[in-house]
Amino acid sequence: MPQLDIDLLDDFLFFAFVSLLLGIGDEEGEEGVVEMATERHLAHFYIGSKKYLAEQRRVVKDLFAPSILR
Repeated sequence: MPQLDIDLLDDFLFFAFVSLLLGIGDEEGEEGVVEMATERHLAHFYIGSKKYLAEQRRVVKDLFAPSILR
């Protein structure tokens, strides 16, 4: 059991050291992560909406184009 505690402590210290190197935990870093996640979400939403509207346009065109051409 003591070995497990030492392994957990080693893992914690490793991740704490890496987070200090990368600046994770800084307020600016947190704001950057939130901003990046927001931009990513908006980009996915925009692309998804654009694809959905293009598909809907194609469906409407396929349904109504033959009736207009008659």
